[in-house]
Amino acid sequence: MTEQLLAFALATVVILIVPGPALMLMLKNAAKGGRSGARWTATGIMVGNTIVATGAALGITALLLNFSGVFTVVKIAGGIYLLFLGVQAFRSYMRLRREAKDSAAEAARTGEDAEPVTGTIEMVSAVTPTSSRGRSFRQGLLSNLLNPKLAAFYISLFPQFELSALGPVAGHLVLAGMFVAMALVWYVLLVLFLSSLGGLFQRPKVARRTEAVAGASLVGIGGFLLAGA
Repeated sequence: MTEQLLAFALATVVILIVPGPALMLMLKNAAKGGRSGARWTATGIMVGNTIVATGAALGITALLLNFSGVFTVVKIAGGIYLLFLGVQAFRSYMRLRREAKDSAAEAARTGEDAEPVTGTIEMVSAVTPTSSRGRSFRQGLLSNLLNPKLAAFYISLFPQFELSALGPVAGHLVLAGMFVAMALVWYVLLVLFLSSLGGLFQRPKVARRTEAVAGASLVGIGGFLLAGA
């Protein structure tokens, strides 16, 4: 049983550190909303993880995906949603780029700095409205709930690790709890890391380019999901 738990922990670490839509979404929202954006996105991701992992452990996810067309519908919905988020990020990038050019033109006339670097990620977080926090939370939550590959992953992963001292359902619930706990630690560390980059994200060019890269990644992942639907 101990060997099974250690093997599962190792598999979980590998899964968590591989870049995916969750990481891209956190980068996008960290560049836009600072620590608050990253924190609320991670909270939504964790709630989604908990729901999907628990459903998989109880067999609910497998039951739903066995219905004809459900997996395809969720896959299409997830792909469209990621495309939507990616396009939003691109629109934001283009708007900020246009504003930067206007600011540069104005600075050329007045002799002032084009892109002031005052303010930090903490200040951005402090003024983030409740609606922005709710938006970040919803994006994190829906990106997980509408990811059929995540559900399929849980369904295929849990049966590989049998805890002989426990029954199938209890064993899978233990694995689900272990995965959620390790994911929580990972996302807390990730939020702290992104928050430590406040001096970097406060630079307008860096923030814009981060949002553009994250947007391109989300569009690519969304397109991949739709192509395989």
